[in-house]
Amino acid sequence: MIKKNFFNTKYITNLLLLSFAYIFLGIISIEYTTMSSGVAIAWLPNSVLLAFFLIKNIKEWKYYIPFFIISEIIVDYPVFTVLQALQFSFINIFETAVSALLIKKMTRTTNLSFSNTKYIIVFFLVALNIMPSISAILGATVYTTQIIENSTFFEFWRIWYFGNSVGILLLTPIIVITYEKFDLLKEYFLNIKNIITIIFAVSLAIVLFSYNNQMTTLPTTPLIFILILLWIVYKQGILASLILALIFSIITMYFTINSIGPFVIFSQRETTIFLQEFVVILTIIPLFIGALLFEVKESNKKLKKLNNILEEKVKEKTKILLESNEKLTLLASKDALTNIYNRRMLNEYILQETKKSKRHKIDLSLILLDIDHFKDINDKYGHKIGDEVLIEISSLLSRNIRQSDIFGRWGGEEFIILLPQTNIKNAYEVAESLRKKIEKHYFDKVGKTTISLGVSMYDPKDDILDFIENADSAMYKAKYNGRNKVEYFK
Repeated sequence: MIKKNFFNTKYITNLLLLSFAYIFLGIISIEYTTMSSGVAIAWLPNSVLLAFFLIKNIKEWKYYIPFFIISEIIVDYPVFTVLQALQFSFINIFETAVSALLIKKMTRTTNLSFSNTKYIIVFFLVALNIMPSISAILGATVYTTQIIENSTFFEFWRIWYFGNSVGILLLTPIIVITYEKFDLLKEYFLNIKNIITIIFAVSLAIVLFSYNNQMTTLPTTPLIFILILLWIVYKQGILASLILALIFSIITMYFTINSIGPFVIFSQRETTIFLQEFVVILTIIPLFIGALLFEVKESNKKLKKLNNILEEKVKEKTKILLESNEKLTLLASKDALTNIYNRRMLNEYILQETKKSKRHKIDLSLILLDIDHFKDINDKYGHKIGDEVLIEISSLLSRNIRQSDIFGRWGGEEFIILLPQTNIKNAYEVAESLRKKIEKHYFDKVGKTTISLGVSMYDPKDDILDFIENADSAMYKAKYNGRNKVEYFK
């Protein structure tokens, strides 16, 4: 397995990059982030270690750890012995590896990262407080027993603790987020507005921190950068704000270490404390605010998605309800057997059409028809065949009347056809035409059958019941006169 990994191109590339990054950041920390008193403002290599342990699977750690040890020795060799460098490397690996294990364990239930407040809180407690405190005890022990004896244990502890915490805070979130969402970084730096924003912010930082202020109190100018970062995190997200926070911190540390800027009005010890606090605040505030904004946006997305789902469900339910209502309306208005209007709907149409006829003085006629000897069909062939005859006759009649005519089953074997804008003469002709159609039609199971029809015309002076009874009387007259006839009410 070791051979397989060692000769893997990707593995070698990652190994070289990580080793180079560790050594480079170590040199930067010693040369450019350490006060003249020897106090390190930020120890940056541990940020690479922790980021690596957070990103990579635990099974891969063992292949890289030996090279981290070698990198630490290279960084420390000009100042410390190999034994001391080995001790420091073990302490740093212990601190960052245990931090990563605890963070992964405490956030393993969900796929969390620096865009989540829970993850940041765990990171803040474990990686910036608990583990740096423990490793600082080990580091201070090495310093007081092997290197320098004329300083207190607490001073060494404080230097190690704050240096590690600030270094990890400055770079670890950026490395992890960049690894997870590299496209965001590329998109950010290719945007002209963002480039202008960076140039303006960096220029402002250089101007403000390169100014030698002789005031006896710390000015509020550093707070401007917190406001800028809050605006950046709101507009561009966590990664952009953390990168700018890093740039501001580098500028601040550079000028402060060279005794320039608003922080140098204090003693070196106080200056270091204020500077470290400023760097922590500069980074932790946009980190938390960015996570909160991200969670709010994600919650809004989920809420919007849920609303869309609910709206779709409401639309779907509404559609089903409307279809059900249409079906119910249809069932309430249509005859179940023949699928033409039932008696209830015929009564409504007769009422509507008679009102219309009376108001507008237009003709209205009605045909009432009955199947001749239908009882004999039921008795001879059965009710099922009788139903088929009713269906066939209603279909035949439907196809031979106008669309404006209203056709329905009055009851049993009786049907009504309501003819708007039709006088008695034309209605009679329609009835006669229908009678002939039925007379000529051959029914497969019963052969020939006929119908008797009665026609009446609406008189506004008469009652609606008279209008129907007149057609009924004419129909019975047709039956009395031998059936298969059309009679009209005179």
